[in-house]
Amino acid sequence: MTKTRHLVLVTYGEPSQPHFTGQLMYSWRILLGLTRTVAPIPRPILPVIALSRGAGRRKLWTAESYESPLEPITIRQADALRAILTQRDPETKWQVHVAYEFRRPLLSDVLESLPAGEPVDILPMYAADSDFTHALSRRVAARFAHARDTAARIRVLPALDPGVLGALSAQHIRSIVSTRPGWIGQDVALVLAAHGTLVAPKRPIDTGREATEAVFHTIRTELRSDFGIVINGWLNHTRGGKWTEPAMATALTHVSSADIKKVVYFPYGFLADNAESQLEGRLALRDRPELEGWHLPCLNDSDALMDALAQVSISGCSSKSVADPWTTPLKRRQAELIA
Repeated sequence: MTKTRHLVLVTYGEPSQPHFTGQLMYSWRILLGLTRTVAPIPRPILPVIALSRGAGRRKLWTAESYESPLEPITIRQADALRAILTQRDPETKWQVHVAYEFRRPLLSDVLESLPAGEPVDILPMYAADSDFTHALSRRVAARFAHARDTAARIRVLPALDPGVLGALSAQHIRSIVSTRPGWIGQDVALVLAAHGTLVAPKRPIDTGREATEAVFHTIRTELRSDFGIVINGWLNHTRGGKWTEPAMATALTHVSSADIKKVVYFPYGFLADNAESQLEGRLALRDRPELEGWHLPCLNDSDALMDALAQVSISGCSSKSVADPWTTPLKRRQAELIA
């Protein structure tokens, strides 16, 4: 008898367009569902902050003629995972859904719509597990868990092992830059970008910094001989206390001071392109006109990333403990890192 398994891909769900209403609702939900859980913001001023953020994003996106690709990328990821999972486990009827943390369809709405007697796995599409990522999905899943038996459990899947994600990212970078002569060598810098975080938050939270830095160190180890400099740059906010260092502007200043004129910019802290990976990188590179930048795409729906996520989806555990007869060169490299 064919069994059904549901897989729900989750992202923040930033709006595709700069329209004010969509940006306002997105900012409002983030304030309520995330920011206020880690920062003691008085409720009366939340509407003011949401209005300011929504208006700011609309103004910036409009000025930059920017539209977020996150939604179509996530849909492509869902389609790709459905195909891989069906191929690997044809005895299971795989139903792959897309949900968002801060925009409809919300994760809670998708979970409520699924049959109570069929198991559900939630796959947060983030590079690192933290209170800002996987923990959000766990809180939502916990509200539904009591109404299900063990055969129809709701489970939040873990993030990819940092070593595996770092190896995937390094191979991704190398495969792209090798297509254009002059972009590998000691006269080129590799600048890696990730979302910054508070160094000492006022409330005890898991920021995901350790896992993010582990991904960076794997990429740097893999590619340090390919570039003159491999440096991390944090995409920081400015309020709330001390943020991770070096900030992106400082990292680019270091590259310029080393008399390197070419920069390969890769946002390794994201599994899919979004405003932070794309637009913030564009602005940072524009501020350094002496540097010639090549902004690489995120892993998005690449075959290698989809393959790794499929392993996690089938096994239900971190890729670090997945045993699989890997045969391709990249998978052999992943196996070496895991061993």
